[in-house]
This record gives sequence, structure tokens and C-alpha cells, in this order.
Amino acid sequence: MKLETTLRAALAATLFLLAGCSSWQRAEQYEGWSLYVRSGEEVSSEEFHQAVQPAFEAVESLLGPFEDGVRVHAWNGGVEMQDGTRGKITSGGDGTIADVPGIGPARVRAFHTRGGNGFMAPGGVFVGTADVGTSVHELIHARLAEQGADLPLWFEEGYAMLLGDGALHHGEWIVDGLACWPWRELREQQLDRAEIERLLSLDSGSSHTVRENVLVHFLGWAIVFDLHRETGSLEWRTLLATHRVTADHTADALARLSRTLEEDTPIAWLERLDDPNPAVRLAAARGTWKLHSPRAQMRLLEALDEEDDPEVQACLAVNALATAGQVRLGRRQSGWMWRTVFPVLRLTELDDPDETSALRTLYRAYRYGNARYDTQAALERLDRFWED
Repeated sequence: MKLETTLRAALAATLFLLAGCSSWQRAEQYEGWSLYVRSGEEVSSEEFHQAVQPAFEAVESLLGPFEDGVRVHAWNGGVEMQDGTRGKITSGGDGTIADVPGIGPARVRAFHTRGGNGFMAPGGVFVGTADVGTSVHELIHARLAEQGADLPLWFEEGYAMLLGDGALHHGEWIVDGLACWPWRELREQQLDRAEIERLLSLDSGSSHTVRENVLVHFLGWAIVFDLHRETGSLEWRTLLATHRVTADHTADALARLSRTLEEDTPIAWLERLDDPNPAVRLAAARGTWKLHSPRAQMRLLEALDEEDDPEVQACLAVNALATAGQVRLGRRQSGWMWRTVFPVLRLTELDDPDETSALRTLYRAYRYGNARYDTQAALERLDRFWED
């Protein structure tokens, strides 16, 4: 089972090649924000409302009410990046997949811009996919801009990534914070001090490559994640003040990066799978396949043995399955996985009948090995459990 890694990069102060404000028409007006759609493009207002509304509420809860109405521009597609600060919107359900040097395939599906005059892009949030975490990330940028916060690029992107990692549970966005793909990628990259210092020095106006843009998001997340673990806070002023207490900011950043990338960090964080709140357990399990870690999979299976919430069961099972598609497992662990996962795929009932049907499809496909089952379509129907 191979799942596509998706990069949701928020590119602050980027000038995208849009056709000016006239190409966007207001489709819906909600309390506090408006939905704009490109002329001639069919977009489901309901799907984007279901994604943006809980994100909007989560950001206001964390950063206070928006002072002005937020413009959310929606389309189905992605962004074709020219470098780390420039790109253009492209249509297409899968978005634009780019090969990032040294990292691999990634998609940019959203961005925020403060806008400009004339033929420059209108200000606001731009999202090419109806996803809550993506919307949280972009709305964080919008609210920080509204507050006039002058933050280092690495910190703002890392903070947005931290808050954009979580899960939607009964209409409420629950922050988890462990961004599994950045954790794995940074361990594999083994950046040297010179490259880290270069990334820490970037600002939104600095000329930089797509690779550097990806890495400044990842590096920022790793540092902010450690600040969050230390303070227990999600308030950006508290996190940044904790970092700035030290005289040597670079040394502090390096130490925090090192702690985040320790092998035991995700395993320790997955203690949240024992939390009495199923929403916290769901957020903790979601996306863990991206760790590519047999140890993490064992933790998922242990939790699945004790889990009684159907949504969390499905999330644990799908991520355990996806992990098996990325790493080589020993015979004993592989057998344990199938004995634990199969009953979930076969018996678990979710509120959404299409999701329940997708679980059954996965069960039949893996149990009987019948090629006529469309496992990819089933996984896409269950993407809220694994794609973060």
C-alpha cells in the first residue's frame, strides 16, 4: 500500500500569477469569512465550507477573533512552483506534483498572500483542496498578518505546521502537532550547520529554491515542536519568547532540532494513544504511516488491541496497513498486524456508509488477494484517517 506524500506549503508574501481580482467571484458569505471561486470553475461550496469553517473556529480560538473578514479563494488543483517564492495556480483534481531535489514528489495545494495592487494577487487565503488542516495552516498566516506579527519565516511556517497537524472530530479541529513526514525527512536529510543557518536566515522576501522552501517549513516545525513539548503551550508569543531567552539562537535551534529528531521522540509522543479522549487518540494516530517506523506500527497495534471507538479503530488500522507498505516487517509482527487489523476492516461500522464500504473493500482485497477490488479508491475514501 503506497500512499502519496502531500506537501501543504503556505508561502507567505508570494506573488502568484493570477489574472487579477476580477477572476475571482464571491460565491458564499459566511460569518467572518467569504468564499471566492475562480470564474468558470466548478467548486463545491459545501465541501470547502465543511473544511474552512472548523479551521476558522480553531484559529480564532487559538489566536483570537479575526478583525476583518477573511477572503478564502477556492479551486480544485495546486500550484506550479517556479522557485521558493513564485508560482502559478493550476487546475486539476490532483494538483501539481513536483519533484523536489533530494526530497522527492510533493504537491503545493495552498498559500496565503497579503495581496497587492493592479495585476497582483488579491489578498487572502488560497486553497486548492477542501482540507481542514490545510485551511488551519493558511488561516494561521492570515491571522498573524492581521496582528502585524513580524516573525522569522522558519518560526511562522513551523508554527502553522504544528497547528495544522491534527484531526477533525465531530466538527472540531484537534491539534496533535507531530508532523510525521517532516520528522522522517529531516532525519534522512542530515542537514549540516551551514545549511541550517541558511534556512534560519531566510525571510519571505529572500530568494530561495523550492527545496529550501520545503526545508524551512520542516526545520521550523521541528524547532517549534520542541518548544511546544517544553512549554505545553500553543500560544506563539510564549513559544517564541522561550526560544529568544537564549543568547545563542542558532545553538538553541540546533539543540531543539536534535531533540525532535531523536528516534524515541515519536514513540514517546504516541503515548497520546492512551488519552481518555478519543479525539486526541484519533489526532495522534492520523498520518503515522509517514514515519515508516516498525516501532510506531507496534505502538498502533498495541493501541488497537484496546481501542473501542470505531473512528479511532479505523484510523489505527489504516495507518498500520500503510506502514506495512513502506517497511519490511518481521514475520511475527506481520502476523500480529493481520490478526489485529483484519477484524477492524471486516466488522467496524462508521457513521459514513461509504467509509464502512471502503473498509470492507480493503478487507476483501487483502484477505483474498483479488485484483478486482479497487484498493486505491477505498484508500482515497478513507483519506481523513491517513492524509495529513
